[in-house]
Amino acid sequence: LVVRLTPLGLFAIAAHTAGTLDLDQVARLRVYLIAYGAMALLLSLWVFPGLVACLTPIPARRVLQATQDVLITAFMTADLFIVLPTLIERSKLLLAEAGHPEPGEGSPPDVIVPAFYNFPHAAKMLSLSFVLFAAWYSETALGVAEYPRLAAAGIVSLFGSINVSLPFLLDFARVPADTFQLFVATGVLNSRFGTLAAAMHMVVLALAGT
Repeated sequence: LVVRLTPLGLFAIAAHTAGTLDLDQVARLRVYLIAYGAMALLLSLWVFPGLVACLTPIPARRVLQATQDVLITAFMTADLFIVLPTLIERSKLLLAEAGHPEPGEGSPPDVIVPAFYNFPHAAKMLSLSFVLFAAWYSETALGVAEYPRLAAAGIVSLFGSINVSLPFLLDFARVPADTFQLFVATGVLNSRFGTLAAAMHMVVLALAGT
């Protein structure tokens, strides 16, 4: 029942948020959406493939060529779990092309990717930026000295659900709790960019870890 009603609840929150925002608030929200999307694309298409190229003999361009259809699927579905098997297979292919011995059952990608699935990945780490945005949006003072505490608390809390950890982090930073509605509303778009970055993050773990 909860699963069935969740889309309706998300739609209601998004509709309420859209209906109560004025133009100035929409302009502020656009800053977060553009910044989040740009950072996710930068990580997915340049930083992470470049990191693979630095740590392994696999060129960054080849990483993108081998995973482009998987990344598109991850972006369109906003679901990392359904692309994990394909990410493992593509990682094995890239490793074989780089001269790694032909992997069999229990090969490193088969172990590394599932083991790190519940660890805070790129999408969850990017979501930490919402706390900073919410502080700016609500004009709440958040000193630079508080950033290390917030980052440490965020990393630990992100081992669980992002929808549980974000309210905790907003309360931890003394940011108004009602700003969480903005996170839910923007999640319709940001979840796609986040899943894209998370998928490429898994590829980095599989290739560099092997």
